Amino acid sequence: MKKYKISEIADVQSGLVLSRKAAKETDGKYPYQRLTLRSVTEDCLFDNTSFETYDACEIVDKQFITHKNDIIVRLYYPICATLITEENEGLIVPSQLGIIRLKEDCPFLPGFVSAYLMNERNLESLIEGAGMAAQKIVKIGNIAELEIPCLPIEKQKIISDISNEQLTIVALYKKIIEQETLRTKSVIKDIIGGKR
Repeated sequence: MKKYKISEIADVQSGLVLSRKAAKETDGKYPYQRLTLRSVTEDCLFDNTSFETYDACEIVDKQFITHKNDIIVRLYYPICATLITEENEGLIVPSQLGIIRLKEDCPFLPGFVSAYLMNERNLESLIEGAGMAAQKIVKIGNIAELEIPCLPIEKQKIISDISNEQLTIVALYKKIIEQETLRTKSVIKDIIGGKR
């Protein structure tokens, strides 16, 4: 089975160093929403509540802005990858995150590449400073060198669909756990307050 390096099938880069384009008080401002490290959770989910406002001093180059089917990778531990959907286009990607943007003639589905990265935990093997290092980081160049097997499109679609289904289930469970936690806190508060 043929394998490709990620760099052969995609443009791979880190996000924008925000301080380089940040608007100063005297500058004209170009407002954007930007991703944060919290935007890609350790479960490889995309957190829509974690965006922050960012004022740029000029229009930001589109290479640093999310497009549908981009794969966003956390470059800091826990290393995770997630796929950008149409609803999450137009966000600035900061330098703590990597961007994998598949080339047009690429023989891979974006969902498969994202699933391969997160389920195989290939990125974990790229972490620098193994052991007790305080900041475990992945270099963008090491991601570009990762190899991925070229499966038939039908198999890629099956893997992509299974992965997407699993992420949907994880997101659902997380929501249920959050709701149950809030309910439990409310009940305990009521009991302490003498309402029960």
